[in-house]
Formats: sequence, structure tokens, C-alpha cells
Amino acid sequence: MRSKNKHTPESRILYFIDYLKESGTVRFKEEIYAKTGILRQYCNSVANGDKRFTTTHIQSLCSNYPVNANWIFGTSKKMLLANNEPEGHSTTKIIEKISR
Repeated sequence: MRSKNKHTPESRILYFIDYLKESGTVRFKEEIYAKTGILRQYCNSVANGDKRFTTTHIQSLCSNYPVNANWIFGTSKKMLLANNEPEGHSTTKIIEKISR
């Protein structure tokens, strides 16, 4: 599930949600949805290009997980805050992955 433009805040947030599940930080995406108040259906609409994440969604995600808001908006190369970025998850690799 990706929005059409690969370098939007929406595509980065969708990637981050996938990253949290794939990295084992959460077992199910529903945990993220419950913790942030973002509905799964809303994420599906964002992925289809019908909706966009709101500032409330972004604030909730950043408050609950160590994601760098500047990365979401494309002004930083660090996806995670502080030293939380695991080996092999540089922004260059992430951008390459979401650009496919």
C-alpha cells in the first residue's frame, strides 16, 4: 500500500507503519492504529490517494513512536530519533525501497 507520489509525508508514514510491524516493534498494525487513533480504513484511503494524514495524525504518531517528524516531511535523513535507527535502515535505503 503506497500513495502514488513516493516522496510524500503520506508514503513515508505508511512506510513507517510497515517498518514498525516488519521490525517486530509491534506484532500487528492494529496496535499502531489503536495507540495513535488512526483508523485502518483511513490508512487505506491514504494509500489509495483519497485522503491525507492530518497534523493530528502526525503528532500522535510522533508522540507514541520514535519517528522523526522532519523525516516525515522530507527535511531530515534520519527516520528515527536519537540513536534508535538500526543498522541498514538509512534514509537512502528507505527512499530507494519506497521509490520502487
